Amino acid sequence: MGRRKSIMKLSGTTALAGRRLTKALLDLPEEQSSIANKPKVRMENTYKMAPDEDTTFIPWKVRNAVLDIFKEHLSSVSYDNKTAGKQCCDLAQMIRNRVRNMDFPRYKIICNVIIGQCSEQGLEVASRCLWDDKFDNYTCIEYKNHSLFAIAMVHGDMGQILRRHLESENGVDNDGAVANRFPDLAKLPPEISMAILSHLDATDLCLAACVWNNLANDEVLWMGLCKASWGYTSIYRYINNPVKLSYRRLYLLLDEASLTFNGNPFEGEEYLFKRGIMDNNALDMAKFLHFTNKIKPDKKREYLDRRRDVLDHLLQLQNFQNQFLPNALRKLFCNISAPNNRGEYLSEMIDKFSDRFCHCNPKLGLDKDTVFVLCFSLIMLSVDLSSPAVKNKMSKREFIKNTRRAARSVDDDLAGDLYDNIYLIGHVATDSLR
Repeated sequence: MGRRKSIMKLSGTTALAGRRLTKALLDLPEEQSSIANKPKVRMENTYKMAPDEDTTFIPWKVRNAVLDIFKEHLSSVSYDNKTAGKQCCDLAQMIRNRVRNMDFPRYKIICNVIIGQCSEQGLEVASRCLWDDKFDNYTCIEYKNHSLFAIAMVHGDMGQILRRHLESENGVDNDGAVANRFPDLAKLPPEISMAILSHLDATDLCLAACVWNNLANDEVLWMGLCKASWGYTSIYRYINNPVKLSYRRLYLLLDEASLTFNGNPFEGEEYLFKRGIMDNNALDMAKFLHFTNKIKPDKKREYLDRRRDVLDHLLQLQNFQNQFLPNALRKLFCNISAPNNRGEYLSEMIDKFSDRFCHCNPKLGLDKDTVFVLCFSLIMLSVDLSSPAVKNKMSKREFIKNTRRAARSVDDDLAGDLYDNIYLIGHVATDSLR
C-alpha cells in the first residue's frame, strides 16, 4: 500500500513540473517562444527515379552468372518433358535470386527460361517489351548439352516507362518541355500516311491496323510486302479477276507456303498448287524460287535434286554477265546450296552453269567444255587450300601446270588469276561441299 502511494506521488510531481514548464514557455518573449512553435522538419524523399552511374544493369555480368547456373544444374541432365516445366520455374527463380544479389538496386528483375529437346530442329525465340531505353536493359543466354537446350532472357526494369507514358500523355517530356507526340496518321494527308506505313513489316502493319484500320489494310501496302518477299507468283497475273483475293490474305498464304516448303519442299509445292498460288509448270516454279528470299538454300537444293527441269529453267534465269568465273560460281552456290557430295547432281549443275556462263559472256573466248573443267579445278583448289587436313597445299605453279594440262586453251595469266582469287577470297562453294 505504501509502494502504491509513492508511485502516485511521483506521477503528481511529474504532472506539476509539466504544467510549470508550459507556463514558463507561455511567459517567454515572442522571439523566444517561436522556438516552441517551430514546425516539424520534413525529410526529403529518398526514392530515386534513376539508378546511380555505377549501379546500372550490366548485361555481361548477368550473362556470366546465368551461364554458371546452367552449367551447374544442366551439364549432366537429360531432357524429360515431364519435368522440363518445373526445371524452367526453378532455374528462373535461381537466376532472379542470383541477379538480385548483384549490385543492381531499384531494378525489377524479370526472367524467362525455356528448355527444349535437341533434335536438330530449327528454333527462333523472340521477346518484345515496352521499356525505358535510358536505364532498362536485358540479356539473352543460350546453353546446350548432349540432350537439351536452355534459353534464358533476363530483363532489368526500373519501372519508369509508365511515368514517362503519363508525362507524354500530358504533353510534357522528362525535362519539363512540351513533348512531340507521334501524329495521328488519320489526320495527315493519305500520301504521307501511306509513305510512313510503307516502312513497316507485316507484323508491325498488323499492329498499326489496330489503330488505323483503313490505312494499314490498304491493298497497296500489302502488295508491296508480297512482291518484296516473293517477287513472282502465278496468281499475280489474275489476282484482280472477278474472284478477288486481297493481298493481305495472299501474304498470309505465301508465308504459310514458305514455312511449309522450308520443312518439306514437296509439301510446300503441293500447298502452292492446291491454293492456286502457282501454276504447275517448271518455268513458274523456277521463277518463284529465283525471286524469293524466303526459301532456305538447302531446301531449294533438295527440291532441285529431284526437279531437274526446274533446275534447268532456274539456271537460265541467272545473270553472270561480266563476272569473273570464281565469283560467278560463288553467286551460283549462294542461290543454290552446293550438294553434299560430288555426284551426278553436281556434274549436271556445273554443266548447265557452264552453258549459261558462256551464253552471258560470249566475248570471253572460252567454250563450254573449258569452263566445265575450270569449274571443277576451282572447286578442287578451294578444297585443297581451305581444308586443314591437307598439309601440303597446292602452289600457284602446280595449279597453272595442272590447269594447262586439262584445258590447253587457258593461258598462264588466266590460270594465275584464278589461283589468286581463290587464295585471297576463299572457297567458291558453301560448307556442304568442303
